[in-house]
Amino acid sequence: MNTFMNILMLVLSILWVIVFVVYTNFIANRNKEYKSKYQKVASTIVAPAVILFFALYTSAAWVVGFRVRDAVIADPTMLIDASERLQEIEQEKALKASREAVKNIKEDDSKYAPVIGNADGKVVVYEFYDYNCGYCKRGNLALTEVLADETDVKVVLKSFPIFPVSQIPGRAIVAAANQDSAKVAEFHKALFENSLVPEADEKTTEKDMNEKIKAIVLGLAKKAGLNVEKLEKDMDSPAVEEELLRTRQLAEKLGIQGTPAFVVGDQLFRGYIDASQMKSAIEQSK
Repeated sequence: MNTFMNILMLVLSILWVIVFVVYTNFIANRNKEYKSKYQKVASTIVAPAVILFFALYTSAAWVVGFRVRDAVIADPTMLIDASERLQEIEQEKALKASREAVKNIKEDDSKYAPVIGNADGKVVVYEFYDYNCGYCKRGNLALTEVLADETDVKVVLKSFPIFPVSQIPGRAIVAAANQDSAKVAEFHKALFENSLVPEADEKTTEKDMNEKIKAIVLGLAKKAGLNVEKLEKDMDSPAVEEELLRTRQLAEKLGIQGTPAFVVGDQLFRGYIDASQMKSAIEQSK
């Protein structure tokens, strides 16, 4: 509480006391003839009590303000503790909200998303990733290892490009959802295993860079057996735009701000998890 507020609270406290004294000694006793007992009670008891209450409340606030100020000065770590507690409360709220969001994930959230693994699998895994994210590469390797052993897992690929250079491959995998699922899985694997960022110098424009990235991506699509002409056309389709928007909206609901992230059944994992953690989560979801 600053100096101005201290003075203000002190003045208000004094004013309330003055009002109480003036009222009880002059106004309340000015007219002894009351039309009803209710008017008498209101004038002689209720009104003075209300004034006294505000006087005491203001005085108490003034005293407490000084007490708090002195306590903080004596132990500044109180502010740190309060800040940490506030962060804990906010984290608890965010965790609760994300848990509710996980429970409310609907099949429609994967409407245009590519799927790998068992398309009819009972355990559904949502993978949020960026092809140029190092931890995403590790996370996908772990997921690939898990899929080799788990035959009842459906993986919904939620392309979530973080880096600008990841926009084109991120769109390409969504566009590939319209083609053979086995080839989509191979394409997804190739996008993670190959370098998608070409060399550049000071003369390289953004347009040049995008054209080079697109050439790399389409080359990998061709090796995976996909229809490249269809893929290139579908990359600019409304369905791809809608899926990318759905992914960002879902990530926002889940509190996902970076990659990788995984939703396994009703569990949310922000960040990298290894194969053993993933298997454990899948077992719990069965």
